[in-house]
Amino acid sequence: MCGRYTLYGHEDDLASLFEVDTYPLTARYNIAPTQEVPVVRQRPDGSRELSAMRWGLVPHWVKDPLTFKANLFNARSESAAEKPSFRDAMRSARCIVPASGFYEWQQRGRSKQPYHVVRNDGAPMAIAGLWATNTRGPQPLTSCTILTAAANDDVASLHDRMPVILEREAWALWLDHSETEPDRLEALLAPAAPVLLRIYPVSREVGNARVDKPELCEPWSEGLQFV
Repeated sequence: MCGRYTLYGHEDDLASLFEVDTYPLTARYNIAPTQEVPVVRQRPDGSRELSAMRWGLVPHWVKDPLTFKANLFNARSESAAEKPSFRDAMRSARCIVPASGFYEWQQRGRSKQPYHVVRNDGAPMAIAGLWATNTRGPQPLTSCTILTAAANDDVASLHDRMPVILEREAWALWLDHSETEPDRLEALLAPAAPVLLRIYPVSREVGNARVDKPELCEPWSEGLQFV
């Protein structure tokens, strides 16, 4: 699963990387479900935009989005095309969630140790996502979810699931909402290669969603070894 992630870095760099207009971004070190997050999606004319969405999908058919309680901040990539909550978005509303890294927790006795997972090359991650707009509430609500796959060998030491990280050559196909061939899309939803990622322990303060500061991403090595 992916229940927390980070996004920091110069907004112009992200705009250039994802081929979108410059978007005002604030560095964030502890993004949690239900918060507003920036998401890359494709416009009808084929260009891309960076939009703000609520993290936690509210499908378009939900009658009362204000009371919808399902925690749809993750979707299993293996079954998203069949699940009622995700299948419409899987066909025609795919997106990319930019991230600097994501957090995962490892059980250590009675407590859990958080780890930050980042790319080895320092580049932002392009996490595969889905989005939807619900118009049944007082105001239209656009929301998103992050797709997950089975963890690769490195992340499996922390959790059995991980976000789907798309390589740059896959972005155009994933964002193209006219592309619905299951085999072509499924091929993109594999676990990341172990050599792609670096994993290191961080402060347990990450567990508090109200804490958001750069120090959360700094390696914390008290009595621990790097994974």
